[in-house]
Amino acid sequence: MSMVIILCAWLAATPFEGWETLSKLELVKGYDEFLGEEMEVPVFSKELKSFDGEIVTVSGYVIPLETSGKQDYFVLSRFPFNNCFFCGNAGQETVMEVYCDTPINQTDAKITVTGRLKLNDTDPMRLFFILSEAKVKIED
Repeated sequence: MSMVIILCAWLAATPFEGWETLSKLELVKGYDEFLGEEMEVPVFSKELKSFDGEIVTVSGYVIPLETSGKQDYFVLSRFPFNNCFFCGNAGQETVMEVYCDTPINQTDAKITVTGRLKLNDTDPMRLFFILSEAKVKIED
């Protein structure tokens, strides 16, 4: 009987599907006391919350935050630089902060990042998604 329950729970678990899973949030109007203004606040779906604190893998493009060649902190964008959130062509759900264990060289190539996901709905100075302990693989 317990084997049937375990099998059903395993089959019911939703796999993490990168940006498709990350896009399962709703943005609502909220007021931020610190900033003193109204802004969009994320409301994460139950499915998305189930991945908070878990190791996940996401592919995308590096948006560098430092001028040096090596980066251990950068923004990962679902889209290339010219279509990213910061250029006004995508939403906030298409970017995440990444903290790498080992610095990587700046690249325009698509990369795959694996790390621990943190959902952020409290700090307006940070992005909605934060990936720590990240390992990076450059796509061919």
